[in-house]
Amino acid sequence: MNLRSEGKKIDIEKAKHDLDKIAVVPNPYVATASWEPANRYRAGRGERKIWFINIPKNCTIRIYTIRGYLVDTIVYNGTDNYGAVSWDLVSKDGMDIAYGIYIYHVEAPGIGEKIGRFAVIK
Repeated sequence: MNLRSEGKKIDIEKAKHDLDKIAVVPNPYVATASWEPANRYRAGRGERKIWFINIPKNCTIRIYTIRGYLVDTIVYNGTDNYGAVSWDLVSKDGMDIAYGIYIYHVEAPGIGEKIGRFAVIK
């Protein structure tokens, strides 16, 4: 009797196809969204953030302005095959981002890349 145990495998073709499921929510982000909870510990209306969903467990997300300026980089090392990560709408320079259209680039080593866009409106 030959009993062998094999570890979990990733179907690369399925993983490449699943890159199309990556999304930003909410999109567009409305800067005065009424559903955001109030934060009683800071001035203003509370946390500002968007979510990148259905991302591979090991990937890098780069956010650019429409002109190609790198706004921020998020490195995600999750434990599940697909996950979600939030972004606080603050640039790598510590500044709140402006209203407009942004480009995101998800790079998943060994799987592929996904490019998309999201909007921040007033």
